[in-house]
Amino acid sequence: MAAHDQEPEPIVVRIVYDGPPEAGKTTSVRALGRSFSRTVHTPAETGGRTTFFDWMEYVGGAFEGRQIRCQIVTVPGQPEFAARRKALLDTADAVVFVADTSDEKAVARSARAVRELIGILRKREGLPVGVLVQANKRDLPGAVSREEVRAALGEDVASVALTESVADAGVGIRETFVFAVRLALDRARASTAHGQLARARFNEDSAEQLLAAMEKLPGPGAPGPMVEEPVAAVKPVAAPPAERSVEKTKAAAVEKKPETPRPADAPLPPDVRVPSGAIWPPVEGRMVLHEATTAGLQVTRAGPDEWEAGQSTGWLAHTAARFGQFDEARRELLAWARLHSSHALYLSASRCIVLAESGTGHWRLWQILRLLPSLRDWMLEPHLDASELLTRMAESARVLADAHSRWHDSSLLPTFDTVGRGQRGAQFVGLMPESLQPRGGAQVDDAVSQCLAGLVHGDLSPRRDELTVAIGQLRPAWTWADDMIAAALTMSG
Repeated sequence: MAAHDQEPEPIVVRIVYDGPPEAGKTTSVRALGRSFSRTVHTPAETGGRTTFFDWMEYVGGAFEGRQIRCQIVTVPGQPEFAARRKALLDTADAVVFVADTSDEKAVARSARAVRELIGILRKREGLPVGVLVQANKRDLPGAVSREEVRAALGEDVASVALTESVADAGVGIRETFVFAVRLALDRARASTAHGQLARARFNEDSAEQLLAAMEKLPGPGAPGPMVEEPVAAVKPVAAPPAERSVEKTKAAAVEKKPETPRPADAPLPPDVRVPSGAIWPPVEGRMVLHEATTAGLQVTRAGPDEWEAGQSTGWLAHTAARFGQFDEARRELLAWARLHSSHALYLSASRCIVLAESGTGHWRLWQILRLLPSLRDWMLEPHLDASELLTRMAESARVLADAHSRWHDSSLLPTFDTVGRGQRGAQFVGLMPESLQPRGGAQVDDAVSQCLAGLVHGDLSPRRDELTVAIGQLRPAWTWADDMIAAALTMSG
């Protein structure tokens, strides 16, 4: 975990590079070493593959007045060195998972390894460790698209952030590292708030000390002499073919959509550079922010002093709160964090709250969430026949009733627009309201009936006669939800 020395107390964080064999871990760290003019130490290699670790140190920047000291370590990817890998992951403040994305088979292997990594980290005590997936080998002809890589990772690891790189050309390496340091510092700040930040160095505070500890762990192979990779000694990386220059590779690695002009009075959207302490939750929130801003956030007006961004990207960023001073905005951020925490059981995943400078001398409080289908979206999918639509209406009525029953102690208002279908039942998929007020003691049946009536006489009004005929054919297989749907269909418009 993160630690800081006694006087002058630099903050020490460890960034661990994980990933399957030959994905590019060592190549990434050596490219990072060249970028920072730092030496990379490798205790031993077999056939050019790391058997213990690679080690690099970097000192730079400040965290709350203290110097930042980064220890960068790779793990051996071979299965026979699993004990060494786990020991190094147990010390990580942030993990960069280097994924081979050169083809579909490589992506499938990397996805399995990411899930294994998440399982290891979840068993650690204390605050969560941020995971950044560095999709490597983006310059190869068969490289899998970013969207396919994200899909391969799956919903169970959807909270990890994703960057893109060409490690042997140094593309995307420094940017990934900087983001990993931000994740580590977010964790360090949260650890400080919880009184968990150690006031001692890591037990292994140098490459030599770490090697001595690793030699005691199970795993074949004895180390040879320490190999150093000083910048001057590293052979220059061969340039990519002419048709794929480094400039073209960079463009391919991070493809950006053309931006439309921003309204003159619009605030700047939040981005990954927000400082530690200006985002909640501190680790997962920064990963959510990174994913939400990857495609670019186009700000549009949603009200007199209300702005939104990101809808076309599958994310929604919303702000209606402006503050003159950071301290004032930070107090509001903490209040919103408490509000979200108290409703955590009901909320959809992939959310964060961010403070960002507006560009006009103010601070803005933004809610950011991944857009997930609401019950209305699910029922209004095109090309549903009457029977399938009635089935979905009945299921939506049950989910909505579940939300009203389970959320009775909250102030969230369940509707077909704010509720979606989650793995654990009903989940709130909308923006948290600006102020939560008690929603009264309306009966569940009455509330669901009103929502069904609004749907039938609104979006589904063109299909009302068709649905009336179809529901009449359901008897005798009649359910509580069908009764409500029938009542809504016969209700006068």
